Amino acid sequence: MTGMRMVKGTVVGKTIVLDEALPEGTAVDVVVHEAREAEDFVLTDDMHRELDEAAEAIKRGEAIDMDEVLAEVDRL
Repeated sequence: MTGMRMVKGTVVGKTIVLDEALPEGTAVDVVVHEAREAEDFVLTDDMHRELDEAAEAIKRGEAIDMDEVLAEVDRL
């Protein structure tokens, strides 16, 4: 995994307008939050920072594999 980061945006018409520019040809994944009201799900700047830090930790190999997590849950 390389160069992963979070970028906020808003749908305007049928277009996603990002809060910051990305280089032409950048591949993106879109996560849609289907909240009943806008305030039902809001990521603060601190939450975005935490997600960026977590992504960096994963790239450094400082994460627990999902199989290990599930095995731990099964032991409970």
